[in-house]
This record gives sequence, structure tokens and C-alpha cells, in this order.
Amino acid sequence: MAQLINIRSAHLFAKAAFIKVGLCEEDAMLIAENMIWADMRGIDTHGLQRVSWYVKWILDGLANPSAKIRVLNQGPSFVLGDGEGGLGQVVASQFCEIVTEKALEEGLCLGLLKNSNDWGCGAWYSCRGTKKGLVGITLTTSIPMLAPWGSKARLFGNNPIACAFPRKDGHDPIVYDGALTPVALGKVMRAKSEGKEIPKEWGFRDLDGKVTCDPGTALKGIIPAIGGYKGIGLALVTNILAGILPGAAHSSSVEIGKRGQFFLFLNPEIVCNPDYYYHSIEELAMEVAEAASEENSLGNGEAMLPGEPEWRKMRETETLGSIVYPSSVLESLDRVAKKLEIDEVEKGDQA
Repeated sequence: MAQLINIRSAHLFAKAAFIKVGLCEEDAMLIAENMIWADMRGIDTHGLQRVSWYVKWILDGLANPSAKIRVLNQGPSFVLGDGEGGLGQVVASQFCEIVTEKALEEGLCLGLLKNSNDWGCGAWYSCRGTKKGLVGITLTTSIPMLAPWGSKARLFGNNPIACAFPRKDGHDPIVYDGALTPVALGKVMRAKSEGKEIPKEWGFRDLDGKVTCDPGTALKGIIPAIGGYKGIGLALVTNILAGILPGAAHSSSVEIGKRGQFFLFLNPEIVCNPDYYYHSIEELAMEVAEAASEENSLGNGEAMLPGEPEWRKMRETETLGSIVYPSSVLESLDRVAKKLEIDEVEKGDQA
């Protein structure tokens, strides 16, 4: 049964868990903030659901709890870094600060990072740029899950692409954040843990190519990419940009602690008049909103910008003061608490 957890309680639990496995207080707070940010936006496959993953990685010696960014090479508008196998939310966030500061100085900066890890919600990083008036484009490699077109051999990761564009006058940034499968694989994992089937419309197939609704079979089988061969093409491109260019592990060699990441931040004012940019962004936003006129509406009464549902969800969550977590996530958190001998997360009413 799903239950409400107070935002502060969720944050304190995550922070306590990561301090217990060796992170300093500052880094534990950073990863907790990243996770709660995802959960508050309704991206609940990328928040506290992953606490047990990361704790296990650290305890098994697969992730470095004390890692810090090492700058290997840099110039006026680029920087190459090594994450030393640290947790992605920590080292990628630290690296983001370096890259965005250079972008503010030079107008744009390319950042390439190797030996990082799963970084949670990609929009977190691109949006760190929009807070400074920068356009942000961020990519990461991930564990091989997708097969080249015409094959069933897993070679490429389900590599997310996150882009964010700043706005003014209190408007939320326009954010696109999506991996290359029709749904987040975390939803399939959750269905498996809860003993539920997945919709056949998701397009997962077993190794014989037959559509399956069994999440366990789906995770072991042929995982679909958005747009078929086009999605596989994007998997290859992101593998090159975030894997090969940083000198990181790539393709079938990507594993825990060996992910590569790509960051590009730029000030739109270096290529166009700022008044034009911000006016045009709002003009675009208005055109999208007006696209769901009575004549063109599909029945839901509105058209939304990429990222708009998530910003709305965040406002709702802030007002409520609590996040709804499903039973499978709550059970995993309780197991973490028992294993680490820390207090269980304080639960509220059933949702």
C-alpha cells in the first residue's frame, strides 16, 4: 500500500543512509537533494527507489563514497574530468559547477567526465545551467541494455538526453529529459518487485521476439527503443558523445563506476540578442499553449511544454509537503534501515 512520506523525513533518511556508508555530510546531502527533487517532480523511478542500489554498490566496493572530481585537462571552453568511481549525483553535480562557471566566463563550455556512475534524474544537471541563464545539454552512458538494429545482443545503454532552456519572469525552464525506451526501466523493475504485469503496448519482447507482459522476462529479453532503429541510432550517438569522447568505458564495457557523461552549457546571448531569445521563447510557449484550441484539442483541453507536467507536480508536492511512495519502495527503504542499523523513514498516512 502506498504511503505518504514527509519531504523532510525522506531527505533526512537518504542523507543518514549515505553518511552511514561513508559519504561526507555535504555529499550525502547533495545526493539526497537530487533524489528528492526527482521524486517531487513525479519521476519516482529516479529518487529514493535507488537508495538500495547505491548502498549496495558502496558496500560491495563498486562505488567510491569518498570520490572527488579530478580535472585531467582543461582550456578556456572545455574541461575533462575523472569522477574516480563516485556516485553519479555527487561527482556529476560537482563537475557541473566547474563547467557552468567556465560557460559563464567564456560564453560556452564543453565538459566531458569519465569514471562516473548512474546520475539519477538528468534534468537536475541541465537545470543547474538554467539557474545561471545557460542552455544546458547533458548526456550519460549507461549499462548495456539495447541491441543494435537487427540483433538481440545488448551493446548500448538506455542513454538519457536532457536539455533545458532558461526563461525569465518567473517562468520554469523548458526541459526535455528522456531516455531511449518507451518507459523508464525503473517502472518495469518496480512491476517485477510488486508482482504486476506490464502493458503489452510498452513493446517489450522475450528473446524469441514475442511480446511479453511479464516484467522479469522483459528485463531479460529484447528491450525496445523509441522509434525503433532511430532510437538505436541515438543510443550509438550518445555512446560516442558521452562514452568515447571522454575516454570513458563505452558500448558493452560500460559498468558500475565506469560511466561517461557529456555536458554542454552555453549562454544564448553569445549567438543571439537576449531580448530576441527571451521574447521568442515566450512566443513559442504561447503558441504551444494556444495549440489546444477548441478546434485542435484532443479532449484534455490543453497542450503543455516539455517538462511542464513535472514542474506542476513539483508545485503540488511542495504544497502538500509529502511524497507518495509505493509499497515496493517503502519495503526497500526498510531493508536499508535494517541493514545499516539506522532509523526507518518516518511514514505518514496511506495514499
